[in-house]
Amino acid sequence: MRPVVWGPFVFAAASAVFACGSGDTPPSKGNYTVEFPSTEAAVATDFVQILVFDVDPAKRAEICDELVASRITDPDNVKPIQPPAEANICEMRAGRKPVVIPYGEHAIVAVAQRMDGDQRKDFLIGCAIMTIGEGDAPLPIPLRPVAVDATIPSTKCPSVGEYCDGKC
Repeated sequence: MRPVVWGPFVFAAASAVFACGSGDTPPSKGNYTVEFPSTEAAVATDFVQILVFDVDPAKRAEICDELVASRITDPDNVKPIQPPAEANICEMRAGRKPVVIPYGEHAIVAVAQRMDGDQRKDFLIGCAIMTIGEGDAPLPIPLRPVAVDATIPSTKCPSVGEYCDGKC
C-alpha cells in the first residue's frame, strides 16, 4: 500500500477577478495529495517541494514528462510560475505550510529531496495535470524515484504518522 501525505494549499483566483470584486474575496482552501511509493520512501524524505506550471494546451499530453525530465537533467532551467513551496514531510502532514495555487489548469510537480551532507538531492519526483478550483485538488501526485538505481533506506516506522510523532 502506498502511503499518502496530504498538504494544505490555498487557491487564489486570478488578480483580475479580485480587481472586479470588492477585493476582500478570500481565497478558497483545500488539500493536495502526494503519493509516496512506500512508507520507507516517505520517511526518508527530508523536504518536499511543490512547483506549479501553466499548461500549454498544445503540449498538454507531454508536459509532465518534459517537466520531470528537465528537473532531473537541468533543474536550474525549470521555471515554475511562482517560487517553489516546500515543507518537510511532517509539516505537510500537519498542514503547517500551505501552498498557494492559482485557479485554472496547472501541471503540479512534487519533488521529494534528501540531504546529502549539506546539499539537497532530488530523491523522488512526480507530476499531475489538474484543474484547480474550490475544494481539494482532484488528483494525487504520484512520486517515483528520480533514478532507477535509487536506494530507499529501510525504516522501523510502520507509518508516517508514527515517524512524525517520534514513536520510532
